[in-house]
Amino acid sequence: MGWSITNLTTATSGAPLAVYQPTAWLFAQFTRHVVFQGYTPTTGGDGQLYELYCSASDDWNVKNLVSEADGFPVGTNAKGYIWAHQGSQHVVYQGLRLDGRVHELWYTEDDGWNHNDLTSAGHAPLTLSQPFGYETFYDGAQRVVYHARATGGGGVHELRNAGDGWHDADLTTPIGAPLCAGDAAPTGYAFEDQQTAHVLYRTDQGHIVELWEDGSGWHWGDLTAVTGAPVSSDAETVTGYVFRGQGTQHIDYVGGDGHLHELWWAADGWHHNDLTTAAGAAAPFPTSSPAGYAFEAGLFQPVATQHVIFTGHDEMVHELWWQEGAWHTNDIGARVGAPPIVGGPVAFVEVDQGTQNVFYLSDAHQIIELRWRV
Repeated sequence: MGWSITNLTTATSGAPLAVYQPTAWLFAQFTRHVVFQGYTPTTGGDGQLYELYCSASDDWNVKNLVSEADGFPVGTNAKGYIWAHQGSQHVVYQGLRLDGRVHELWYTEDDGWNHNDLTSAGHAPLTLSQPFGYETFYDGAQRVVYHARATGGGGVHELRNAGDGWHDADLTTPIGAPLCAGDAAPTGYAFEDQQTAHVLYRTDQGHIVELWEDGSGWHWGDLTAVTGAPVSSDAETVTGYVFRGQGTQHIDYVGGDGHLHELWWAADGWHHNDLTTAAGAAAPFPTSSPAGYAFEAGLFQPVATQHVIFTGHDEMVHELWWQEGAWHTNDIGARVGAPPIVGGPVAFVEVDQGTQNVFYLSDAHQIIELRWRV
């Protein structure tokens, strides 16, 4: 069937306008979830987090999560993820007026949505950046990483909960890792087959640093120096993902040279690839953050592929996709008549349903879904 477009704001009764980049994830029974801050023309951001959610039937609904959870208003955007080990959903964010506290909204089927102040729960320092949450299933832990304020040491911190409550740790200072850039936000991902956790961030010099944890503790590496890759642009976040079918790790970012680049790891170490050149693709927007993911082989996808969704210099959504050793390009936005994008896209795959799902904020303050089906 290919790519299609749905304007979730106009398609969902009662959905408000949006501001800032949304966050999205896939939960049980193939339910899709998108969370964003609301917007009004008179006040701008309204401090509330709204959830658009639907089942496999594509019947979208909306609710105000801050109101339902009796939570604290949000400052800018948020990050959502699932804790499959506990069957729960989680949204982390910094509070209104950038209060420096890491707030969490969490959901279980029995209790609905609830609020927690993770800064207080973990006795942690205040945050300078937007927090980022993810799960490491191999040890049953949920993890939230952020850049601490100078008053808290200025390092990259992790709040971790493996069922025994929240605990704070400074990941950078004890191992002598470089400082995170002041305007950058760390991100994380799990390499389940290796049973390792990975945290990425950008330095003031534009270098991409990886922190990784194995059974012996935390380590760090300067991936820009190791690979000789171009420095990163001033994008707020750099994200990574695992391609299990190839046993590889991948980091996509916009370089200071205006090209989209990939750092990728295999058993012989880290490597660099200029994706713009490899695919003959359009130039990315200089300060945007691409969304990369693997589409592992399954019933609807016999051959595993990789995908990088990015904001073009033309402010439209573009795709790079890899199959059997070669990169290709696809101008999704122009193909389906989608409106211009503001900021960067977010995306995930439903392997068992054979779909790819891309969400973004349009220039009309609406949430757009681009969906690919076999």
